[in-house]
Amino acid sequence: MRYRMKTVSELTGVPRNTLVAWERRYGVPEPERLTNGYRLYSDSDVETLLRLRDALARGLSISEAVEMVRGGDAGPGVATQPAMNEASAFAVVRDDLTEALLAFDRPRADRIVDRILNVPYLSVIEEIYFPILRRVGDLWQAALATVAQEHFVTAFVRDQLVSMLLRAGARPALGPRVICSTFPGEQHELGLLALAVHLSLRGCRVTYLGADVPTQDLCRCLEQAAHDCVCVSLMISVSAETLVSFARSVAASAAPGARVVLGGAGLPPEPIRKLPKRVELIRDWRALDLR
Repeated sequence: MRYRMKTVSELTGVPRNTLVAWERRYGVPEPERLTNGYRLYSDSDVETLLRLRDALARGLSISEAVEMVRGGDAGPGVATQPAMNEASAFAVVRDDLTEALLAFDRPRADRIVDRILNVPYLSVIEEIYFPILRRVGDLWQAALATVAQEHFVTAFVRDQLVSMLLRAGARPALGPRVICSTFPGEQHELGLLALAVHLSLRGCRVTYLGADVPTQDLCRCLEQAAHDCVCVSLMISVSAETLVSFARSVAASAAPGARVVLGGAGLPPEPIRKLPKRVELIRDWRALDLR
């Protein structure tokens, strides 16, 4: 997405004159300039500004914060950040973090995470955390990792995603109000957490309900909480009849005009008939557009 300066200032809490000053003095960020002189900021620009803001809040000077964002030395006592623009760099972090987690070495894992503080959240999720989860899942299926190891890795990744969501949702947001929940009985919530982070970064106001929310409780929430969209993640396989029944209940409780989006690998492969018109099915959450 592209954002005007006023919107970026509201999303990040950085005044407009400060945005201009940082761009002129440090070249960060580098928004697109239109022929009429207006600036258009990308999602990456917003991410950069959020990291600058957070670095300043930790006591760094603006020059130190800019250097950190660019991948340099973040200052005394802070580890140098690696250049994370190559697949090999991500692979090194994945290998190191997987090794630490399988050894139940949380302190080492936390130090490895410190090395990727300057990497955009969505890149960390897609290039590091989710590949690690898939790798450990494969090891478990091959009897090369224990249930305890798999649970420890999953809990660690969940902690990181929750931290991202808290930080992404801490700034002012003026976008759509979105309620995120899993399907009843669904225990897998990491995909939903990643979606919530993604939506928060785009300025959405996210109400996160988490895993295994009973249908009646989700419907009660929809009747009480203001919302423009409901996103329900489904990883377990369910029948078309079960899905239609759930969709009808949610659609009946959703606010007038609100979108109801069901998505995930658990959607039945066959075409679904008799869904309410306001219900949308999507297999890949990355394709979700709430503009």
